[in-house]
Amino acid sequence: MSKKIGLILTALSLVLTGCVSAPQGLEPKQFDALNLNNIQPQDYDCRCVKVRLGGKVISATALKNQTKVEVLNQTVAYFSAKPMIDSHSNGRFIAYLNGFVDPENLKDQYITVAGVLSGKEQGKIDQADYSYPVVQAHQYRLWKLVQEYYYDPDDMYDYGPFYPYGWWAPRFMWAEPRVRYNLY
Repeated sequence: MSKKIGLILTALSLVLTGCVSAPQGLEPKQFDALNLNNIQPQDYDCRCVKVRLGGKVISATALKNQTKVEVLNQTVAYFSAKPMIDSHSNGRFIAYLNGFVDPENLKDQYITVAGVLSGKEQGKIDQADYSYPVVQAHQYRLWKLVQEYYYDPDDMYDYGPFYPYGWWAPRFMWAEPRVRYNLY
């Protein structure tokens, strides 16, 4: 009986791990560069390098047939394609999204963009000159930032049956919840 349960749990865990994958069109195998650091100087001239980049949207501007998005680049998780919130930025890039996307819906959101590297564009960050890599996006995904509260498992072991109050410690003695942020 225990062998059957072990086999079922193993199969179930394998099936559930298969569910963690990148959204369609953002799978990592089809791209030449998955980070700004992977882009070589000659790639800007080619206009044939497929990239998958992501990060936090700094600004967005609606143009006639497309939307220009300035993104603070962050490392993108290999399998899930989500920007890693805690990672440090290694630059900025501009993505052109086809069609109209309301700039207010993009402001301060997290995004993953897939497309073709199409050169560089000169701009300014405050008063400093900056050369932005430009991506003509074919696919993109906006991520929702969610704040979650949780209790650290180590804090739960502070109380036990041999504690003066047993497991029924007064509320003021409970551990405080912690906060973490995830993208969905």
